[in-house]
Amino acid sequence: MVTPNVSSLIARAFAMASAKNPGLSAVWIRISFRLGGMLPNSMLVASIQQDGNLDALLRAMEDERRAATSNQEDHLLEFNYQVMLSELWVGRFYEHLRLLVERGLLPDTEEVKALAEDFRLLRVPIEKHEITSQGQLTGPLQLHRRPAQGNPSDTYVYDKADTQRAHIMPRSVSQRGSLMWQAVDLKNSENKWIERRQLSDRILAIWGAETPSEQSG
Repeated sequence: MVTPNVSSLIARAFAMASAKNPGLSAVWIRISFRLGGMLPNSMLVASIQQDGNLDALLRAMEDERRAATSNQEDHLLEFNYQVMLSELWVGRFYEHLRLLVERGLLPDTEEVKALAEDFRLLRVPIEKHEITSQGQLTGPLQLHRRPAQGNPSDTYVYDKADTQRAHIMPRSVSQRGSLMWQAVDLKNSENKWIERRQLSDRILAIWGAETPSEQSG
């Protein structure tokens, strides 16, 4: 019996995820050509298809987490990988949106702007370890850690002038098994929970329909 190697196991995981949601691949292919086609002679089409592959894998992991009947310690390592892949997906698609928005290739609609902003609210703390749009802060900001530890460290001060400043977004798992983060939205003076799967659903709704909407550009 041949022992499968790491590469084959990873390929099998992606294939299994795709088989569990067969229609999703076709939708992401449409999205890849609608968005990637705005930048001809680039690899954007292929890159967005990879985002779709990763979305399918995460949806399979989310479905499995939702269906889990226990919180055994064995699931902790799986959750670590779900977090890692969810953050990777957010960062990748954020950059694709940023590119298209900055070049004026996407319509300036409220729906597109809101989606891009929610990606930005997540991407900055995940990849830059700071609060999004921290330049808007006029002074130190008092924040609360989650989950709480029941000691004074539960409350901390975020000061944009501190070179050692850092912000870790509170995170949780939604009822759908998807990772969600509590982002600091300084523009609207609120903290808001953003679910990874909802971001994906919004992408599919805007650009994935068989009949393109006016949002497609």
